[in-house]
Amino acid sequence: MQNLQRVNLLLERRQREALEKLAAQKNRSVSDLVREYITAGLQEDNSRQRERQLALEQARELSARILKRRKGKPLPDIVKLMEKMREERVRELLGR
Repeated sequence: MQNLQRVNLLLERRQREALEKLAAQKNRSVSDLVREYITAGLQEDNSRQRERQLALEQARELSARILKRRKGKPLPDIVKLMEKMREERVRELLGR
């Protein structure tokens, strides 16, 4: 055990009991299981962060390709376009 530091951790009774039962089944300490689960959780969080970063990079690359294909002309504001179309349709339906 290298460079371990003590941490006080409050658990619900059922969590503590489940950890103790699992530790006994695996012939390991509760602390060892908690460290393993914390490591796994941190790795999962880092993996999600990497996935988000990759998706963002891909979106930026796609945006750059679209902008290049449109010769620098940005896409229209789709929200404003949809609002305008709705207003025109309402006027048409109301006969204005």
